[in-house]
Amino acid sequence: MITYLNNAATTFPKPPEVIEAVRACLERPPGEPGRSGGGEDPTQACRQALAELFHVPNASQVILTPSATYSLNQVIFGLLQDEPGAHVVTSTLEHNSVLRPLEHLRRRQGTVVTHLEPGADGTLDPSELLSTVREDTRLIAVTQASNVTGCVQPIEVFSQFAADAQIPLLIDASQGAGAVELDYGALPGRVFVAFAGHKGLFGPTGVGGLIMPDDRLPQTFVGGTGVQSENPMHPTELPLRHEAGTMNLPGIAGLTAGVNFVRRRGIDELGRQRAELVRTIRHRLEPLPGVRLSPLAHDDGRAGIVSFTLAGWPTEELGYLLQESYGIEIRSGLHCAPKVHAGMGTSSGGSIRVSVAAFNSLSDVEQLASAVGAAVEAPCAK
Repeated sequence: MITYLNNAATTFPKPPEVIEAVRACLERPPGEPGRSGGGEDPTQACRQALAELFHVPNASQVILTPSATYSLNQVIFGLLQDEPGAHVVTSTLEHNSVLRPLEHLRRRQGTVVTHLEPGADGTLDPSELLSTVREDTRLIAVTQASNVTGCVQPIEVFSQFAADAQIPLLIDASQGAGAVELDYGALPGRVFVAFAGHKGLFGPTGVGGLIMPDDRLPQTFVGGTGVQSENPMHPTELPLRHEAGTMNLPGIAGLTAGVNFVRRRGIDELGRQRAELVRTIRHRLEPLPGVRLSPLAHDDGRAGIVSFTLAGWPTEELGYLLQESYGIEIRSGLHCAPKVHAGMGTSSGGSIRVSVAAFNSLSDVEQLASAVGAAVEAPCAK
């Protein structure tokens, strides 16, 4: 029996209704819905559910994509591809899905990137924007919650600062979506939000999305849309403007069911459940000799993530022990966020990341604590 504590990668198990929605979609004859609206188009149902969850004024602002990575690339390359030498403000908390596109642009066209550093509590200080924003700053990109520490960032304040400076803001909500409330309609300025479907929204892999503030983002991907086939150019209106090719309809059906599961349970309730489990994990691990926990600002564990290292145990070996000897599924390493670990002094081996979600319980946490306690008593021989 596996104790699954790797929900920051992909939530498991999925709600039964998600599995049923995917199955039902695959059992129906495949169709090619017109994605401009109306009829039995499953993409519209998904957009509407997401718009209501995130308080987006118009469902057409919700673009369906294969992943948060895809969404982030759309915005980063769309805004910066014709801006050689432009300046971007981001942070050391970011996932490689932000860091790598920016690095490619740095090497390709001289994009200048400033990385804000978090404080000792793991959060970013939005006031630092005042000293980093320049006349040629074209984008601010920040995560809603770190995928290593779980620290929730003050994106509402960042949004106000970006709006005041008239600079687009890109929020990576991969870890926050479904766990931390996001009122998109209340965010000032030109804000893009990228999210994953398979994490806190409990959908399948291979589907995600992007909330768009307007129809001004240059198109980076064009092709078939199922409508307006006589037009030699890709449609320019939302949502078709940034969607092309055959849609992942089983994934979209599953995502709709996952979003509706989150809406029924409530983001606040799901966040409180995660936070309680995170507090218990930290309470149980902190007293253990040699355990070093990642920071957590304001004891806010809504994202459901705890990272730690254990003296005497290489991270990879401890992760192997937890999985093979105790049946606890976790993640070890750098978690695709190398700059976070550089700041925490864990670049050499990364950390053990434990992440909880809706179907975890206190008994899962107790099993983890007992296993780590046993490892404290028996340091690795290597």
